[in-house]
Amino acid sequence: MSGHHLVVREHQTILLAPKGPLSRAAHAAYLARIPMLPSGVLTPVHEGLRTGSHCGLIQAGQWTLEILPKIYDLEGPLPDRGALVRMLAACFDIPIWLDGPVRSNLADDLLTVVIRAYLEEGRRQLRQGWIKSYVDQEDRLTRLRGRLNLSEQVRRGRAAAHRLHCVFDELTIDNDFNRVVCAALVLAQVRLPVGSRLRIQADQLALALADVGQLMPDEALRTRLPQHRLVQRYDRLLLMASWLLRLLGPDVHGGPQEGLGLIFDMNRLFQETVAIALEAAIRWHPLRSRLRLTRERPIRPLVTDASDTGRFMMIPDLCLWLDETLIAILDTKWKRLSPSQDEHKAGIAQADLYQLLAYGYTYGCKRLTLIYPYHPEMKDWTLPRFSYCSPAGADIALQVATFDLDASRNAAEQLLDQQIGGLLHAIL
Repeated sequence: MSGHHLVVREHQTILLAPKGPLSRAAHAAYLARIPMLPSGVLTPVHEGLRTGSHCGLIQAGQWTLEILPKIYDLEGPLPDRGALVRMLAACFDIPIWLDGPVRSNLADDLLTVVIRAYLEEGRRQLRQGWIKSYVDQEDRLTRLRGRLNLSEQVRRGRAAAHRLHCVFDELTIDNDFNRVVCAALVLAQVRLPVGSRLRIQADQLALALADVGQLMPDEALRTRLPQHRLVQRYDRLLLMASWLLRLLGPDVHGGPQEGLGLIFDMNRLFQETVAIALEAAIRWHPLRSRLRLTRERPIRPLVTDASDTGRFMMIPDLCLWLDETLIAILDTKWKRLSPSQDEHKAGIAQADLYQLLAYGYTYGCKRLTLIYPYHPEMKDWTLPRFSYCSPAGADIALQVATFDLDASRNAAEQLLDQQIGGLLHAIL
């Protein structure tokens, strides 16, 4: 890690120099950013800072803090950065490909990876053609175009009678959509070394957008862009543009997302990654017309009070349905299990078992699954299967499953088969 770009992981303490890599100036800059970040992203500790369960990038002045997942035990940031990038690519449908030689791109820092994806999407839009829109134009012409601005024509008098003051619509790429794209592109250009391949790509895009007006980063973030079918193809480009604007723009304020930069709650990101992969697996399953997956639905109360009002609402992560029958509740846990420390429990929290039992009893579901991210240490570990001992939950089965972020399609298919297997004969 360089002095101005620190690479750390979740739940890690970053010590001040000389004990650690954090300079006094950088420490002060990050402390100033903490009030603008989601709760728990950075926490002040004795002689340093501690990261939480969020990953991404935090820009503070000239310093960049890159927070990566804590999944692998390998040297270097490559595997953890790869896991994060795969999750972002799946959840936000951004053009980041990780097959073959492109995997070497992950040796770059996360900001460079995002800029690369932004430029790739920009080039794709350039091939399709920039979005154009009609804007009002006024000009003095020798032939009538559009409509005549009569009041302006009379005001200029006879001396300008040979010229007609026309008001007309012009189809142009100089519109708010492309101005936002340009604002992010300018910031990306500054961060790329002159002469590098990415800088050349950025310069080519800037040349193609030379006729587009410039906006300051805060102006670009405040710009309200209409949403309709004709501009839907710009969604990914504008999403990444907003990331770069919030991250790199000086003194940018973006309303409720002020100062977020590029920060992701890993619990939510992992849940969404698993859900998207499972939905894709369902689309290819022979029972796809009868299977469906719901996210954080249905919501039900755990108890009712004296007035018969539901209290302590329960929100399961994922529910798998066959027709109208709930056949499985799946709960994702962004936590690294350690079979080498405890072969039987591996760090599974007792509170999670209580939570799943409450789900099974309240929803009348007999198949429950805890899903954890896979890592190489779990290769030879036999995944445990539990049965609750209480009379109320004696017939409720709890399964522990892993989800391989490097092979999400296979992981989702296996997970789906585990949930359906053994139940089809009884239900069909």
